[in-house]
Amino acid sequence: MRILLAIVILAGLAWSGWWYFGATTRQNAIESWLAGRRDAGWVAEAADVRVTGFPNRIDLIVEGLDIADPEAGWAWQADRFEVLSLAYKPHHVIAAWPGPQTVATPYETVHLDSRLMRGSVIFEPDTRLTLDRSSIEIEDMALRGDSGWAAAIGHANFATRQAGDGAPDFAHDIGLTAENIQLPEALSARIGGMEVLPPAVERVHLDVTLDFDRAWNRASVEAGNPVLEQVLVRDASVTWGSLDLRARGTLDVDAQGFARGRLDLRARNWREMIALAEASGRLAPALAAALRTGLGLIATLSGDAESLKVPLDFEDGVARLGPVVLGAAPRLVLPGRSG
Repeated sequence: MRILLAIVILAGLAWSGWWYFGATTRQNAIESWLAGRRDAGWVAEAADVRVTGFPNRIDLIVEGLDIADPEAGWAWQADRFEVLSLAYKPHHVIAAWPGPQTVATPYETVHLDSRLMRGSVIFEPDTRLTLDRSSIEIEDMALRGDSGWAAAIGHANFATRQAGDGAPDFAHDIGLTAENIQLPEALSARIGGMEVLPPAVERVHLDVTLDFDRAWNRASVEAGNPVLEQVLVRDASVTWGSLDLRARGTLDVDAQGFARGRLDLRARNWREMIALAEASGRLAPALAAALRTGLGLIATLSGDAESLKVPLDFEDGVARLGPVVLGAAPRLVLPGRSG
């Protein structure tokens, strides 16, 4: 009995030491990372950093988090951020954002709040912390831009994983499903006045593979994010009232960072889409009329005037829908970041 008691005591002491080591390591890691970012010219502050969860969990709680990269022009503020894990699986963490956040980009500052925003991240079990897979779940998110707009998302799931065999070394599969997307009021008013579409988008789905120039790990985040090189679109679809739009194809990134390649579009009730784009100001009346004429001929030749199959081409920084020039192609990489 004494031997058994001694073994239990020794095991308890060993586990306590292991927990303390893991907790101290995690707290020191975040504090060292924040200090390193400040040395690199970032804003990187936290009002409080602590670790709880003994004996089976190692839960890092950060309050008053304020991070900004002045060179890239983005920033993130959160009242509270939690990184939760089991003591025996430190490479698998649960991230939670229980309070409001602010995300600033070179284009807009957005304020976010949600009933639930929780994610899971699994790293390869080594010191490089290379991303293996991740997921984020969102419920009832409200978004507000400093320019005055507001929007909301009823439910969303976002997931990533390292791409399988046959894919490039640094490729990740990306999946996104979002439902009940409430549009900004100004856009909803324009659409509602037309009585063409409801104010909420029922569903958006995205299934793509993104190929980067190097791995997503701790070093790449600290030294500059990996650069996107190619996008394989297996399915990109939007369901919105009577409209159904789907796309698939492959896009590369040109020397200026613009998309280059082709997406094959399939659209039902496409005339309503043109009416929507025209009413929202995205299409000039003359261009909308040209699209109705040109795409109407293409749809008629295909045998179904209500369904449209047409290529969306991107080349030399320009987007073309069939024979019609739409405008600038989307920029996939910011200037100065393309390889």
